[in-house]
Amino acid sequence: MRFHRFESLEEYLPSGHQGVVNRLLVGGGHGVEEVSVWHGRLKPGGRSELHIHQSSRQVYIGVSGELTVGDGESEEVLLPMSTAIFDAGSEHFIENRSDNEAEVLVISVPGLK
Repeated sequence: MRFHRFESLEEYLPSGHQGVVNRLLVGGGHGVEEVSVWHGRLKPGGRSELHIHQSSRQVYIGVSGELTVGDGESEEVLLPMSTAIFDAGSEHFIENRSDNEAEVLVISVPGLK
């Protein structure tokens, strides 16, 4: 068994994002290559650029607050416990347009490095 406490996981600022702090919960840094799970915290105005993961499907799960997710053509509001699924090779972004901090879990299959 591998066990990690959230507060002991290193925070980092992902490239191509502004106002976003991530922690890797599961992934290559933990000896797991098949999937990665990230916790993201977005400040008001925090966002990612429109980007593509050529080889990984991503599932965004709202944890707290209100986030906007989209694929460059349409957008949806991601609320707690709602999901957005982006197939491998599809453009996508996430943005916090609210006045409050928001959190998201991002699951990537296969895992991102």
